[in-house]
Amino acid sequence: MSSKELEVTIPSAYPLAGTLTLPENSDDQVPVIIMLHGSGDMDRDENAKQLRINAFKELSDEAVRQGYATLRYDKRGVGQSGGSFYETGLFDLIDDAVAVVEFSKQQPQLDPERIILLGHSEGGLLAPAVHARTPVHGMILLASSAEPLADTAAWQREQMKDDMRSQKGFSGWLLRVLNVPGKLDKMNDDLLTRINNTTDATIRYKGKKINAKWNREHGQYDVRPYLAEVNCPVLAITGTKDVQVHPEHVHEICRLMPGTCEAHLIPDMTHILRRTKAGPGIGEILKDYKKQIVHPIDADVQQLIANWLHRMFPLT
Repeated sequence: MSSKELEVTIPSAYPLAGTLTLPENSDDQVPVIIMLHGSGDMDRDENAKQLRINAFKELSDEAVRQGYATLRYDKRGVGQSGGSFYETGLFDLIDDAVAVVEFSKQQPQLDPERIILLGHSEGGLLAPAVHARTPVHGMILLASSAEPLADTAAWQREQMKDDMRSQKGFSGWLLRVLNVPGKLDKMNDDLLTRINNTTDATIRYKGKKINAKWNREHGQYDVRPYLAEVNCPVLAITGTKDVQVHPEHVHEICRLMPGTCEAHLIPDMTHILRRTKAGPGIGEILKDYKKQIVHPIDADVQQLIANWLHRMFPLT
């Protein structure tokens, strides 16, 4: 199905630049999928300076081919959107997503009774809070979590320490002699102390600019009470080789929700929605990301989303 792309500006605390993509030949109002980014300086296609995932562009192309509209936008302070990325907090991101939902309700081509949030990674943590502010009608959570970010980060550090302890040869010996695994927690504690002892939006730590406001606000945020209030249909998908969130949380998300929730765990898929033969260690899988991004996102993800959309939001 051919499509039509419209460049839009969404009013929020700072103007957000976005793309509304519509099925070309639809005369009726169509359901819309609003895409909420993972963490980092992500643009509307979910590309960052460090890694070009391009997941939202690919997901959008397929959703429109299926007959659905999509709305994706540059994160605050990224691309053509206003504001400062480094001074943006977690609750600012929620405010922006609420503004995007409200904007979609005013678009004559879109059905205000069929608005779907698609959140990837951090976007999946934000989507339930957005729903609490401005209810939507469906939710797709990709590589999301059912715990505070601090708990996920602690689990990631444990994986890193296990990786270091299991390394063989001289490099493994050196890591153990220098007690690098033991120093990870101390570095994290030092950074958190610096972040929590200031009200500044940003700090410098070991020469690197850190979004202190975003980190502090994540420390105040727990997605679980929001998940417990989600009563719209939900599709949750994660991969077995996701080392950035607990893979089994795909089922915990559904357990916490009172409404209809469908969970899928895709074999060998990573956090960036591609499969890999790398692993099982976190270091090997993260290093493999740059090889994975030359391939499209996993076909099973696209098919599961398409099937769910047609079941839950059938097109007339």
